[in-house]
Amino acid sequence: MNHRARDIPLIRTRLYPSAERRSLQRAVHRGTLAAVRPGVLVDPGALVDLRSEDRHLLLVRATAPDVVAPARLSHLSAAVVHGLPVIGTAPDRVDVIDPRRGRTETTAHTRRRPGGPGADHSARWWSNASCVHDVELDGARVTSLVRTLVDIAATNAALTSVPMIDHALHSGHVRLEMLEYEATDRDRELPQRAAAALSMGSALSGSPAESVCRVRFRQLGTPEPVQQFAFRRPGAPPAVVDFWFPEQGVVVEVDGRGKYEDPAMLDGGTTAEAHWKEKQREDFVRSFPEVRFVIRFTWRDLLHPERIRDALRRAGVPCR
Repeated sequence: MNHRARDIPLIRTRLYPSAERRSLQRAVHRGTLAAVRPGVLVDPGALVDLRSEDRHLLLVRATAPDVVAPARLSHLSAAVVHGLPVIGTAPDRVDVIDPRRGRTETTAHTRRRPGGPGADHSARWWSNASCVHDVELDGARVTSLVRTLVDIAATNAALTSVPMIDHALHSGHVRLEMLEYEATDRDRELPQRAAAALSMGSALSGSPAESVCRVRFRQLGTPEPVQQFAFRRPGAPPAVVDFWFPEQGVVVEVDGRGKYEDPAMLDGGTTAEAHWKEKQREDFVRSFPEVRFVIRFTWRDLLHPERIRDALRRAGVPCR
């Protein structure tokens, strides 16, 4: 997800003599170089069109030499390293856990929390799986994918944690039992929201938008929909919908721009062809007598739960 940010060359000014450091600083003032953080510079052209999580990865790389074992990159910073989807804007501080600390300390560029090594997976059947082992970035240790997901669930709202958990489960890199084991074998009790987020994890979510939609359903108290339900008819290809509320006869689809703009998802076709195929698919779904309504939500809708509540209520789906 973030190969470009991994490959951007970093200029670490402390590696240069003082005269050259002054020259580099003048280049920053002229705008021919840009500071990722004090003492770490890049070509400003490399920053063009970078997503917020990619900019955060640059900050993580810039900070990595200051993260010395037993400290490890963690939480949202580790999530970015692992390529997990970040909903909203990535943080402007690098997350670190350090077992030598007794309390959280925040500086201009880092947030250092106390934290132990986590669960010992050596006796589990998955002990050789890469997801339960720490990784490395620019010389700094990074919490394992499984540990990272549990840490995120413990410290962030479901809108942040559930898309990451779903993404890891959907990719096949992680099994739910691994997360549950990591969550139960810890030096402190997990908050209730962490257990709730882990219980919501679903390998059926095909995108972060679908995960956010599931969180909104839970927040609104809707019945539990069927994910990835396939409408089938002999002689026709099945139409798989994101969510199906069978008691209410309501289909919910989550529309991201990717299906109409991403070349990989277009698979050689045009945006117009993608729209036409989607219309044909929806017409097929609507032709089933049990389907009373088809609701489509966009990313903008997902950011406003009252829009989702209003649309669902109009279609007869009960909400709080």
